[in-house]
Amino acid sequence: MKRFVPILLVLFLFAACEKEPNTDDLDDNFLVYTDYDKTEDFGSFTKFYIPDSILLITDSKEAQYWKDDNALRIIEACVDNMEERGYQRVDKKDQADLGIQMSYVEDTHYFTGYSDPYWWWDYPGYWYPGYWGNWGGWYYPYRVVYSYNVGSLLTELINLEVNETTTNTKKLSVIWDAYMTGLLSSSHRINTELAITAVNQAFIQSPYLKK
Repeated sequence: MKRFVPILLVLFLFAACEKEPNTDDLDDNFLVYTDYDKTEDFGSFTKFYIPDSILLITDSKEAQYWKDDNALRIIEACVDNMEERGYQRVDKKDQADLGIQMSYVEDTHYFTGYSDPYWWWDYPGYWYPGYWGNWGGWYYPYRVVYSYNVGSLLTELINLEVNETTTNTKKLSVIWDAYMTGLLSSSHRINTELAITAVNQAFIQSPYLKK
């Protein structure tokens, strides 16, 4: 079930097929959106891999990655939550049955949104399907957020253990995603703390995500 949890100041515009929340009531809050594949058995997974940087979605035509101590703290927040749920982090992608991708929207001049789950193919440096192996793409088995705002942190959990004998195409499935959005402040420290709080909240409202 989709949940919208207020935790900080933001003006949030959400476009989806389902009924939207009343933004008059929520414009003083930070929102965390999560969704997942209702048919997936999250307890069947064991190990996960996550890159050591966060992709920055800006107006730049070149790929940019967030790799400083602030980015590492946000990544570690995600790692800590996964480990608390019983999953084991591994250092090599080919050892994992789950992959985690994180990206941060700093500017929407270049990035404008998507109407299908292949928007990232045109974005430079995005964690394209080939990053995870010899895959032609991936898909969401559920409806997804249509557009993202400046200050949004995106986290996607990918099933790396697709049974090719039972699928017609070599596509990976995004089985859980979290969309966390807030206004950017002039303080990197504050932005980092808000992102960490949002990551923790995303896991709080996803009790099914556990061994």
